[in-house]
Amino acid sequence: MEPLNSLSFTREEIRRRMTQTAAATWQMRVKDVEAADPLVGYLMDACAYEFENTAKAIDATRQQIIDRLASVMCPEVIDLPRPAHAVFHCRPEDPLLDLPQTAQFFYRQPGQTADDKITDLFFSPVITNRLVNGDIRYLLTEQGLVQFRGRDRVTLETRVRPTQFTDYQSVWLGVEIDSRVPSLANLAIYFDWENELERVKATYYRKLQDPTQAHWFLNGQQLPTQPGLQAAPPINDSPEYGSSIRNWEGEQRLATQLDALNQLEEEVLTHYAHRFVTFGDVPDRTQINYSTSAHPITYEFTPVQQQKYFQQELLWLELRLSRDFPSAALPRMEVRLNCVPVMNRHLNEAIQRLQQTLNVYPLISQEEFLFIRRVYDAETNDLYRSSPLRNAEELPENSFMWRSHGVGRFDNRNAREMLHYVQQMLLEESRAFSALGSGLFAQTIENLNRNVEELSQRLQSNDQEGFKVGHPYIFVRPRRQDTNIHVEFWSTNGRLGNGILAGTRLAIYDKRYFMRDEKEDLFLVTTTTGGRDKPSVTEKEHQLRQALLTRQRLVTLEDIRAECKAYFFGRLGDIPVDVVVEKQFAEGLIEGAGYVRCLDVQIIPLARTNLSEAEWDAECERCRLHLAARSAMNLPYRVRVNPMYL
Repeated sequence: MEPLNSLSFTREEIRRRMTQTAAATWQMRVKDVEAADPLVGYLMDACAYEFENTAKAIDATRQQIIDRLASVMCPEVIDLPRPAHAVFHCRPEDPLLDLPQTAQFFYRQPGQTADDKITDLFFSPVITNRLVNGDIRYLLTEQGLVQFRGRDRVTLETRVRPTQFTDYQSVWLGVEIDSRVPSLANLAIYFDWENELERVKATYYRKLQDPTQAHWFLNGQQLPTQPGLQAAPPINDSPEYGSSIRNWEGEQRLATQLDALNQLEEEVLTHYAHRFVTFGDVPDRTQINYSTSAHPITYEFTPVQQQKYFQQELLWLELRLSRDFPSAALPRMEVRLNCVPVMNRHLNEAIQRLQQTLNVYPLISQEEFLFIRRVYDAETNDLYRSSPLRNAEELPENSFMWRSHGVGRFDNRNAREMLHYVQQMLLEESRAFSALGSGLFAQTIENLNRNVEELSQRLQSNDQEGFKVGHPYIFVRPRRQDTNIHVEFWSTNGRLGNGILAGTRLAIYDKRYFMRDEKEDLFLVTTTTGGRDKPSVTEKEHQLRQALLTRQRLVTLEDIRAECKAYFFGRLGDIPVDVVVEKQFAEGLIEGAGYVRCLDVQIIPLARTNLSEAEWDAECERCRLHLAARSAMNLPYRVRVNPMYL
């Protein structure tokens, strides 16, 4: 018997196999089967039609079972869309600003045709970021002078003369900064190189973050730094939501490490952390010298150059690098202040009035639901705790739970469809119900029919269709009734958020945070990437298999293979890959260590892709960071694609 697949259960294939089986059974030729009796052809058509519908129902049931198993066994991340992310530059009007995660910026995406509607794509910071009213204007090295103006960079001079030779390379950054800025503490510096391969840039980033090879100075005073991007510490004298919320957040610090949204944020931070260096606890202006000058005294410029470039007094930061840092890479370096990683997510807010009975509310938004941020009392600001329970009767007071879809059935019928089904059954089978008896039973059936009709009319008059398939909903159990609650939740555009080019201007959505709204102050530094819609059933099957094998931790080589297959499956347009993992020796993976033992991961795509060599290099670097974040091994990773498939 030939193997069967989904294409074997089309109406034509079913009819062909039935005809062949009938011909073999009746000892006839295939073309004579239907000629023997026209009724045979009619019966085969009817059976093929029903068998095709049965096969579709079985396949749909299989998909729904996989969907439900994936959601139940891996509820944290399996059923969520993935927001697109990028690095965004924004400069505040105030001298100092801690930009919170709730700040909203948007990009107005026009439709592809005149009839398509305009879509607003919202972005918000991944973590709270420290910003200052300032920007880097000049990059001065022995190889030349570069000017930054907004998203543009211009090489002004290719030959400059230092006054003295040192055993290190100095990179001077001329910073235009508000004189009211008290300190450089907790400020992040962003680095990048355009038109460089990721594996080459990875070497540069490691040198910049190595405290033995990179040292920062301000007017001769060394500044403490930390590798990566650090969240700005909270300002105690200006709480955002009140002391009760602050205390609750302290108690829930462990819980935030387990929720899905925090995992998504950590993935984005891991993706960009190697590009940042953050200043530590830098003393303020009363303790060290913050004086400005036209240019560093270690360089000489002609009067024409001074008149042309250095009319403004700037704060000059010195980055000292070892001589083994490639000097040709210094003038091509992108260095910026006030850069923050952002995610494509929209903060939705709703106010609901609590009732004496069950409090169930739909979470309606124009985008795909992502995660609930918080639920709190409108009067007292008391936060409601998220409960992992799935039974509303077991909820403790001042808590809530939410469901992304359905009530746990293995079919697609929601409450509206079920009500319509009951109504049709009562109408069509009223005689059968009446035959069961009269009196109280018949009166009960009549009252039920009347109540169902009333509910149906109310649902038809409800334009929002709050409980249709696709909208999640929230259960709330308050301590006191007859009060208002605020519900805040995130939504995202998924794959639609990808491909917004670097340099695109984002507008600020709310005016609570005063930003300089010029073209050179609000723009994307990198192109948005990483956005994905809710996983399909096939993707969920891969993720379920990977989660059951690894549980988000990589211990064995087989765990690494499963993780890489699941990682690339959703990023290559459902193109499967083969993965070869071996223990090898490689150079340049650990700064200053020479050849080291590593885990060599080789990716072999099983179908043709449209990725260039640079795009493959970037994807392999992202996969390397992804594996390193989940690995339980102490060996570094090297991820590369088989050169035969480039």
